[in-house]
Amino acid sequence: MMNAEDNKKLTGVSAGTPLHEPLSRFWYPVLHSAQLKDRSTRKVRLLGEDFVIARNGTELIALEEKCPHRQCSLTLARVENHGLRCIYHGWLMSPLGKVIEAPNEREQGGRQRIQIRTAQLREAGGLIWMNICVDDLQRAAFPDLPWFHLPAEQVVVVDALCHSNWVQSLEGAIDSSHSSHLHSDEIVSKKAGDVSTAVGAGMQLQFTRPSTDKHPRIQVRDTDFGFIYGALRIPTVDPDKWVYIRATAFAYPSYVTFPSADTLGDLQVFVPVDEGLTHFFYIRFSTRDPLNQLNLPAWSGLEPGKDVDENGFLRAANLPLWGQDRQAMAQGKSFTGLVGVNLQDIVVQESMGRIVDRTKENLGPADLAIVHFRRLLLKTAAGQAAALPGFATRVSYQGLKARDGLLPIDQDWTSLYPQGSVHWQATP
Repeated sequence: MMNAEDNKKLTGVSAGTPLHEPLSRFWYPVLHSAQLKDRSTRKVRLLGEDFVIARNGTELIALEEKCPHRQCSLTLARVENHGLRCIYHGWLMSPLGKVIEAPNEREQGGRQRIQIRTAQLREAGGLIWMNICVDDLQRAAFPDLPWFHLPAEQVVVVDALCHSNWVQSLEGAIDSSHSSHLHSDEIVSKKAGDVSTAVGAGMQLQFTRPSTDKHPRIQVRDTDFGFIYGALRIPTVDPDKWVYIRATAFAYPSYVTFPSADTLGDLQVFVPVDEGLTHFFYIRFSTRDPLNQLNLPAWSGLEPGKDVDENGFLRAANLPLWGQDRQAMAQGKSFTGLVGVNLQDIVVQESMGRIVDRTKENLGPADLAIVHFRRLLLKTAAGQAAALPGFATRVSYQGLKARDGLLPIDQDWTSLYPQGSVHWQATP
């Protein structure tokens, strides 16, 4: 059981909290590239700080959201060749955060001694990524993630804003046992085979796996990017000889990848907007074939316009019980009464409240990966782990891959990974 003080450390992300500075060293997706048109602006909130981002041709600009003169929002600013011009009094801010013109004043040359916050932006994989670290020497290198090098037709991205703290949202992705219950309509068992497979498409898509075991044994190993844990289950075939492993990976700052079928890859990112708001991104990619761009939004329950409103939130959040179909549950047609895998995740996480009270939890063996994750974050909050000088700059995402398969019952689960493919840390 966690005490209230540690829960506050774990969930705080705004300036002045222990996790703000170490988390700020890393890169987060904040928008789809298509959402930022040329000469347009968007407000973005990250780790409790507000920024305006703008596109000027091939240049991306990120400045703190308020004009330093009278605090007018720079989301209203004109995007000009030399930066953003506030429409209130015409002050022009350069991409480096300097006031280079103050035309409502007699003195020429602006207010060069004024410096406003800036942020770094990069564009990759159909997304705009942001880093707000104030120390260039501590900033992580831009990540080289697997779908960045694939054609656009082989990648699908869905996202939604969630009324929940980023920690409880991410914990759902490293909670293997809930998939046997919350997602039991979408993830089913099969009698043969050795890995997950995909059957059907869109709303009818199901993932099958060779086990009916609903209480996995969890084993965790640290890596240079975070950790990988194995969920060990009894297989449906020859359980006295084999064990079925699903290995899920967590990488700093908030990336989670889990086993997919065939040539598919899946990565989820939980962006800490502030203490009570998370921006969830789900990226699915194929290393071989084009993907149907409608399948993932339908299966996830995050179709824009249908499931997600114009502001990015679940439409169901405004309905009693998030629109849960109690009749379908009573008739045995649905275990949860909720349609869409990620919609189900978001609903249960929002039902906990914006910040869950962990002092009232009763954790068990199936929660070992969650406990490990919390310990890492608390070490970071104490100035260790990811808070150590130079940690973020050395992070390599080599080996950030989830795997599943059957292994002999007495074999180490980490042997799912080819030798040398992951930089394992010492066995705890």
